Amino acid sequence: MNRRGAIAALVALGALPRFLYAQPQRVARIGILANLLPSNAIAAPLWRAFYAELKARGWEEGRNLVVEARYAEGRAEKYPIFADELVAARVEVIVATNSQAVEASRKATRTIPIVMADVSHPVEAGYVVSLAHPGGNITGVDNEAPDLQGKQFELLKSVRPDLRKLGVLWSHRNVASALAFEQMHDVARQFGVELVSLPVDARPDLGHALEKAQRERVQALLVHGPPPIQAGTQQIAAWAVENRVMTTSAFDYYTRGGLLWSYGADAGDLLRISATYVDRILRGASPAELPVEQPTKFFFVINLRTAKAIGVTIPQSLLQRADEVIE
Repeated sequence: MNRRGAIAALVALGALPRFLYAQPQRVARIGILANLLPSNAIAAPLWRAFYAELKARGWEEGRNLVVEARYAEGRAEKYPIFADELVAARVEVIVATNSQAVEASRKATRTIPIVMADVSHPVEAGYVVSLAHPGGNITGVDNEAPDLQGKQFELLKSVRPDLRKLGVLWSHRNVASALAFEQMHDVARQFGVELVSLPVDARPDLGHALEKAQRERVQALLVHGPPPIQAGTQQIAAWAVENRVMTTSAFDYYTRGGLLWSYGADAGDLLRISATYVDRILRGASPAELPVEQPTKFFFVINLRTAKAIGVTIPQSLLQRADEVIE
Protein backbone atom coordinates (compact mmCIF):
# COMPACT_ATOMS: atom_id res chain seq x y z
CA MET A 1 0.00 0.00 0.00
CA ASN A 2 1.41 3.41 -0.94
CA ARG A 3 1.53 6.38 1.44
CA ARG A 4 -1.67 7.94 0.09
CA GLY A 5 -3.52 4.64 0.42
CA ALA A 6 -2.25 4.14 3.97
CA ILE A 7 -3.42 7.60 5.03
CA ALA A 8 -6.84 7.01 3.43
CA ALA A 9 -7.18 3.76 5.39
CA LEU A 10 -6.28 5.49 8.66
CA VAL A 11 -8.82 8.25 7.98
CA ALA A 12 -11.55 5.65 7.44
CA LEU A 13 -10.64 4.06 10.78
CA GLY A 14 -10.48 7.41 12.55
CA ALA A 15 -6.94 6.54 13.63
CA LEU A 16 -4.95 9.26 11.92
CA PRO A 17 -3.06 11.64 14.26
CA ARG A 18 -4.89 14.98 14.32
CA PHE A 19 -2.03 16.99 12.88
CA LEU A 20 -2.00 14.80 9.76
CA TYR A 21 -5.64 15.36 8.79
CA ALA A 22 -5.89 17.05 5.40
CA GLN A 23 -7.78 20.32 5.50
CA PRO A 24 -11.14 19.84 3.78
CA GLN A 25 -11.40 21.79 0.52
CA ARG A 26 -15.19 22.10 0.55
CA VAL A 27 -18.00 23.39 2.75
CA ALA A 28 -19.96 20.66 4.53
CA ARG A 29 -23.46 20.92 6.03
CA ILE A 30 -24.40 18.93 9.12
CA GLY A 31 -27.54 18.77 11.22
CA ILE A 32 -27.85 18.54 15.00
CA LEU A 33 -30.98 17.29 16.72
CA ALA A 34 -30.62 17.69 20.47
CA ASN A 35 -32.44 18.63 23.63
CA LEU A 36 -30.59 21.47 25.37
CA LEU A 37 -29.19 24.62 23.78
CA PRO A 38 -25.39 25.08 23.80
CA SER A 39 -25.96 28.14 25.98
CA ASN A 40 -27.46 25.92 28.70
CA ALA A 41 -25.00 25.50 31.58
CA ILE A 42 -25.44 21.72 31.51
CA ALA A 43 -24.97 21.35 27.75
CA ALA A 44 -22.26 23.98 27.18
CA PRO A 45 -19.18 21.87 28.09
CA LEU A 46 -20.50 18.93 26.05
CA TRP A 47 -20.88 20.99 22.88
CA ARG A 48 -17.49 22.61 23.44
CA ALA A 49 -15.95 19.13 23.36
CA PHE A 50 -17.86 18.30 20.16
CA TYR A 51 -16.85 21.43 18.26
CA ALA A 52 -13.27 21.30 19.52
CA GLU A 53 -12.86 17.80 18.10
CA LEU A 54 -14.35 18.84 14.76
CA LYS A 55 -11.99 21.80 14.60
CA ALA A 56 -9.02 19.56 15.41
CA ARG A 57 -10.02 17.44 12.41
CA GLY A 58 -10.23 20.42 10.08
CA TRP A 59 -13.93 21.39 10.30
CA GLU A 60 -14.83 24.82 11.62
CA GLU A 61 -18.23 26.49 11.62
CA GLY A 62 -18.18 29.71 9.61
CA ARG A 63 -15.21 28.55 7.54
CA ASN A 64 -15.92 25.19 5.94
CA LEU A 65 -18.82 23.93 8.05
CA VAL A 66 -22.49 24.94 8.11
CA VAL A 67 -24.45 23.68 11.13
CA GLU A 68 -28.23 23.36 11.05
CA ALA A 69 -29.13 22.86 14.72
CA ARG A 70 -32.51 22.16 16.32
CA TYR A 71 -33.08 21.96 20.09
CA ALA A 72 -36.29 20.51 21.55
CA GLU A 73 -35.75 21.91 25.08
CA GLY A 74 -37.84 19.18 26.68
CA ARG A 75 -40.65 19.26 24.09
CA ALA A 76 -40.72 15.70 22.75
CA GLU A 77 -43.28 16.57 20.08
CA LYS A 78 -40.70 18.79 18.37
CA TYR A 79 -38.34 15.99 17.34
CA PRO A 80 -40.27 14.74 14.27
CA ILE A 81 -40.80 18.33 13.08
CA PHE A 82 -37.14 19.22 13.51
CA ALA A 83 -35.96 15.99 11.87
CA ASP A 84 -38.02 16.79 8.77
CA GLU A 85 -36.53 20.30 8.72
CA LEU A 86 -32.98 18.90 8.79
CA VAL A 87 -33.75 16.55 5.92
CA ALA A 88 -35.26 19.44 3.95
CA ALA A 89 -32.08 21.45 4.63
CA ARG A 90 -30.13 18.71 2.82
CA VAL A 91 -27.62 18.10 5.57
CA GLU A 92 -24.95 15.47 4.94
CA VAL A 93 -25.16 13.91 8.40
CA ILE A 94 -27.45 14.27 11.43
CA VAL A 95 -26.07 14.16 14.97
CA ALA A 96 -28.81 12.85 17.30
CA THR A 97 -28.11 13.16 21.03
CA ASN A 98 -30.84 10.95 22.50
CA SER A 99 -33.13 8.07 21.54
CA GLN A 100 -36.06 10.30 20.62
CA ALA A 101 -33.81 12.29 18.31
CA VAL A 102 -32.55 9.08 16.68
CA GLU A 103 -36.08 7.70 16.35
CA ALA A 104 -37.36 10.88 14.71
CA SER A 105 -34.33 11.10 12.41
CA ARG A 106 -34.57 7.54 11.15
CA LYS A 107 -38.26 7.99 10.41
CA ALA A 108 -37.41 11.13 8.45
CA THR A 109 -34.62 9.54 6.38
CA ARG A 110 -33.15 6.16 5.54
CA THR A 111 -30.34 7.60 3.45
CA ILE A 112 -28.76 10.52 5.34
CA PRO A 113 -26.20 9.17 7.85
CA ILE A 114 -27.25 9.52 11.49
CA VAL A 115 -24.67 9.66 14.29
CA MET A 116 -25.89 8.64 17.75
CA ALA A 117 -24.10 10.84 20.24
CA ASP A 118 -25.36 9.57 23.61
CA VAL A 119 -27.78 6.66 23.20
CA SER A 120 -28.13 3.27 24.90
CA HIS A 121 -29.48 -0.10 23.70
CA PRO A 122 -29.13 0.69 19.96
CA VAL A 123 -29.36 -2.99 18.97
CA GLU A 124 -32.43 -3.75 21.10
CA ALA A 125 -34.07 -0.54 19.85
CA GLY A 126 -33.50 -1.63 16.25
CA TYR A 127 -31.25 1.27 15.31
CA VAL A 128 -28.38 -0.99 14.24
CA VAL A 129 -28.09 -4.67 13.31
CA SER A 130 -25.12 -5.09 15.64
CA LEU A 131 -22.49 -2.92 17.30
CA ALA A 132 -19.75 -4.31 15.07
CA HIS A 133 -21.76 -4.07 11.85
CA PRO A 134 -24.48 -1.37 12.06
CA GLY A 135 -25.72 -2.23 8.57
CA GLY A 136 -27.80 0.87 7.82
CA ASN A 137 -27.55 4.65 7.95
CA ILE A 138 -27.08 4.83 11.74
CA THR A 139 -23.90 4.48 13.80
CA GLY A 140 -22.21 6.36 16.63
CA VAL A 141 -21.70 5.97 20.37
CA ASP A 142 -23.51 3.64 22.79
CA ASN A 143 -23.47 5.08 26.32
CA GLU A 144 -24.34 1.79 28.03
CA ALA A 145 -21.82 -0.41 29.85
CA PRO A 146 -21.99 -3.91 31.36
CA ASP A 147 -23.37 -3.95 34.92
CA LEU A 148 -23.83 -0.16 35.02
CA GLN A 149 -27.15 -0.56 36.85
CA GLY A 150 -25.58 -2.93 39.37
CA LYS A 151 -22.89 -0.38 40.19
CA GLN A 152 -25.53 2.33 40.68
CA PHE A 153 -27.41 0.12 43.16
CA GLU A 154 -24.18 -0.70 44.99
CA LEU A 155 -23.44 3.00 45.43
CA LEU A 156 -26.93 3.70 46.78
CA LYS A 157 -26.71 0.81 49.21
CA SER A 158 -23.27 1.89 50.41
CA VAL A 159 -24.74 5.18 51.63
CA ARG A 160 -28.16 3.88 52.63
CA PRO A 161 -28.01 0.17 53.54
CA ASP A 162 -31.70 0.23 54.53
CA LEU A 163 -32.77 1.27 51.01
CA ARG A 164 -35.98 -0.58 50.18
CA LYS A 165 -37.94 1.73 47.88
CA LEU A 166 -36.41 3.44 44.84
CA GLY A 167 -38.32 5.80 42.56
CA VAL A 168 -37.32 5.73 38.88
CA LEU A 169 -37.96 8.72 36.63
CA TRP A 170 -38.17 7.29 33.11
CA SER A 171 -40.11 7.70 29.83
CA HIS A 172 -42.37 5.41 27.79
CA ARG A 173 -41.62 7.48 24.68
CA ASN A 174 -37.87 7.06 24.93
CA VAL A 175 -36.98 3.56 23.70
CA ALA A 176 -33.67 3.40 25.58
CA SER A 177 -35.26 4.58 28.81
CA ALA A 178 -38.06 2.03 28.55
CA LEU A 179 -35.60 -0.80 27.88
CA ALA A 180 -33.37 0.25 30.78
CA PHE A 181 -36.33 0.42 33.19
CA GLU A 182 -37.47 -3.04 32.11
CA GLN A 183 -34.02 -4.51 32.71
CA MET A 184 -33.69 -2.75 36.06
CA HIS A 185 -36.30 -4.96 37.75
CA ASP A 186 -33.98 -7.97 37.86
CA VAL A 187 -31.15 -5.91 39.36
CA ALA A 188 -33.50 -4.37 41.94
CA ARG A 189 -34.63 -7.82 43.10
CA GLN A 190 -31.02 -8.86 43.60
CA PHE A 191 -30.54 -5.90 45.94
CA GLY A 192 -33.89 -6.34 47.70
CA VAL A 193 -35.22 -3.02 46.42
CA GLU A 194 -38.76 -2.22 45.26
CA LEU A 195 -39.02 0.01 42.20
CA VAL A 196 -41.62 2.76 42.01
CA SER A 197 -42.42 3.65 38.40
CA LEU A 198 -42.44 7.41 37.79
CA PRO A 199 -42.99 7.89 34.03
CA VAL A 200 -42.38 11.31 32.50
CA ASP A 201 -43.30 11.58 28.81
CA ALA A 202 -43.79 15.37 28.74
CA ARG A 203 -42.74 18.25 30.99
CA PRO A 204 -46.14 18.48 32.79
CA ASP A 205 -45.75 14.83 33.84
CA LEU A 206 -42.75 15.62 36.03
CA GLY A 207 -44.77 17.35 38.74
CA HIS A 208 -47.21 14.42 38.93
CA ALA A 209 -44.31 11.96 39.07
CA LEU A 210 -42.69 13.78 41.98
CA GLU A 211 -46.05 13.94 43.81
CA LYS A 212 -46.32 10.16 43.44
CA ALA A 213 -42.76 9.74 44.70
CA GLN A 214 -43.70 11.71 47.80
CA ARG A 215 -46.87 9.66 48.38
CA GLU A 216 -44.93 6.43 47.97
CA ARG A 217 -42.22 7.71 50.35
CA VAL A 218 -39.36 6.69 48.12
CA GLN A 219 -35.97 6.78 49.79
CA ALA A 220 -34.06 7.64 46.64
CA LEU A 221 -34.61 8.65 43.01
CA LEU A 222 -32.83 7.21 40.00
CA VAL A 223 -33.10 9.63 37.11
CA HIS A 224 -33.04 8.60 33.44
CA GLY A 225 -31.95 11.01 30.70
CA PRO A 226 -34.94 11.59 28.33
CA PRO A 227 -35.47 15.24 27.29
CA PRO A 228 -38.56 16.07 29.42
CA ILE A 229 -36.72 14.83 32.51
CA GLN A 230 -33.44 16.49 31.59
CA ALA A 231 -35.21 19.80 31.13
CA GLY A 232 -36.59 19.50 34.68
CA THR A 233 -33.24 19.00 36.44
CA GLN A 234 -33.61 22.00 38.74
CA GLN A 235 -37.17 20.99 39.66
CA ILE A 236 -36.00 17.47 40.56
CA ALA A 237 -33.05 18.78 42.59
CA ALA A 238 -35.24 21.22 44.52
CA TRP A 239 -37.82 18.52 45.28
CA ALA A 240 -35.11 16.15 46.52
CA VAL A 241 -33.69 18.76 48.90
CA GLU A 242 -37.14 19.63 50.21
CA ASN A 243 -37.96 15.95 50.82
CA ARG A 244 -34.41 14.93 51.81
CA VAL A 245 -34.23 12.20 49.17
CA MET A 246 -31.04 10.89 47.55
CA THR A 247 -30.81 11.28 43.77
CA THR A 248 -28.60 9.42 41.31
CA SER A 249 -28.14 9.13 37.57
CA ALA A 250 -25.77 7.85 34.90
CA PHE A 251 -25.27 11.39 33.58
CA ASP A 252 -22.79 13.82 35.16
CA TYR A 253 -24.67 16.89 33.92
CA TYR A 254 -27.49 16.02 36.34
CA THR A 255 -25.06 16.15 39.27
CA ARG A 256 -23.80 19.53 38.13
CA GLY A 257 -27.45 20.58 38.03
CA GLY A 258 -27.99 19.66 41.70
CA LEU A 259 -28.50 15.89 41.96
CA LEU A 260 -26.50 13.99 44.59
CA TRP A 261 -24.23 11.91 42.37
CA SER A 262 -23.83 10.25 39.01
CA TYR A 263 -21.93 7.25 37.73
CA GLY A 264 -21.76 6.58 34.01
CA ALA A 265 -20.06 7.32 30.74
CA ASP A 266 -18.34 10.70 30.40
CA ALA A 267 -20.95 12.69 28.42
CA GLY A 268 -18.37 15.15 27.12
CA ASP A 269 -16.24 12.30 25.81
CA LEU A 270 -19.29 10.77 24.07
CA LEU A 271 -19.90 14.05 22.21
CA ARG A 272 -16.22 14.26 21.32
CA ILE A 273 -16.26 10.73 19.92
CA SER A 274 -19.43 11.49 17.95
CA ALA A 275 -17.51 14.31 16.23
CA THR A 276 -14.99 11.74 14.97
CA TYR A 277 -17.86 9.87 13.30
CA VAL A 278 -19.05 13.08 11.66
CA ASP A 279 -15.55 13.67 10.31
CA ARG A 280 -15.19 10.15 8.95
CA ILE A 281 -18.59 10.27 7.26
CA LEU A 282 -17.90 13.69 5.71
CA ARG A 283 -14.68 12.23 4.33
CA GLY A 284 -16.54 9.36 2.66
CA ALA A 285 -16.98 6.58 5.21
CA SER A 286 -20.26 4.63 5.22
CA PRO A 287 -22.17 4.50 8.54
CA ALA A 288 -23.10 0.90 7.78
CA GLU A 289 -19.44 -0.03 8.07
CA LEU A 290 -18.46 2.10 11.09
CA PRO A 291 -18.75 0.01 14.29
CA VAL A 292 -20.70 1.53 17.16
CA GLU A 293 -18.26 2.55 19.89
CA GLN A 294 -18.89 1.82 23.55
CA PRO A 295 -17.62 4.09 26.33
CA THR A 296 -14.24 3.52 27.94
CA LYS A 297 -14.30 6.55 30.26
CA PHE A 298 -16.63 6.47 33.26
CA PHE A 299 -17.17 9.40 35.53
CA PHE A 300 -18.20 9.33 39.19
CA VAL A 301 -19.27 12.79 40.34
CA ILE A 302 -20.52 13.66 43.84
CA ASN A 303 -22.25 16.91 44.76
CA LEU A 304 -21.35 17.59 48.39
CA ARG A 305 -23.49 20.72 48.47
CA THR A 306 -26.52 18.55 47.77
CA ALA A 307 -25.40 15.93 50.30
CA LYS A 308 -25.29 18.58 53.03
CA ALA A 309 -28.65 20.00 51.96
CA ILE A 310 -30.42 16.64 52.27
CA GLY A 311 -28.53 15.58 55.40
CA VAL A 312 -26.58 12.68 53.87
CA THR A 313 -23.04 11.81 54.90
CA ILE A 314 -20.94 10.47 52.05
CA PRO A 315 -18.43 7.87 53.25
CA GLN A 316 -14.79 8.86 52.84
CA SER A 317 -14.23 5.72 50.77
CA LEU A 318 -16.69 7.01 48.15
CA LEU A 319 -15.19 10.50 48.14
CA GLN A 320 -11.79 8.98 47.41
CA ARG A 321 -13.24 7.01 44.47
CA ALA A 322 -14.93 10.06 42.93
CA ASP A 323 -13.49 11.64 39.79
CA GLU A 324 -14.95 14.98 40.85
CA VAL A 325 -16.42 16.35 44.07
CA ILE A 326 -18.56 19.47 43.84
CA GLU A 327 -18.21 21.49 47.07
